[in-house]
Amino acid sequence: MIEFDEHTSKAGGFDLTPMIDVVFLLLIFFLLTSIFAKPSLPLDLPESETASVANNPEVSVAIKKDGSVLLNGHPVGLEKLPGMLSEEYGNGKAKDISLVSDKDVPFGRVVEIMDIAKKAGAENIVVLAEKKQ
Repeated sequence: MIEFDEHTSKAGGFDLTPMIDVVFLLLIFFLLTSIFAKPSLPLDLPESETASVANNPEVSVAIKKDGSVLLNGHPVGLEKLPGMLSEEYGNGKAKDISLVSDKDVPFGRVVEIMDIAKKAGAENIVVLAEKKQ
C-alpha cells in the first residue's frame, strides 16, 4: 500500500482576501456617496438685474417658507391646487400665472407647482424675482 505524508498536503480552497477587500471598498464608496446626496436642490431663487414689470396675471401662486401654498392670497392645500387652478383656467380669461416663492423653499417644490400650473392650463408662468439694488 502507498503511504501519503499527511504533513505535506495542503487543504484546497480559495483565498478570499481580495474579494473581502473589494467588498469593503464598495461599502465605503456607497456610504460616502449616500452621505453627500441631497434630497432637494437648496437654491436661492434668482435675483435679476434686468427685472422688468410684467402684465399682472389674474392668477397668482405664492409658496411660503414653511411650504404652504397661497392661491390669489388664500391658503390652499397642495392636493386641491390642481382642481382650483383648472377652475381658474376653465373660464377662458386667465392664461398667465405669477409665481412667487420664498428664497428658502426648495427649488423642487417650485418646479412641482409649475408643473401643476401647466397641466391645469397655464400658458405663461411669470416667476417674480427681486431686483438687485
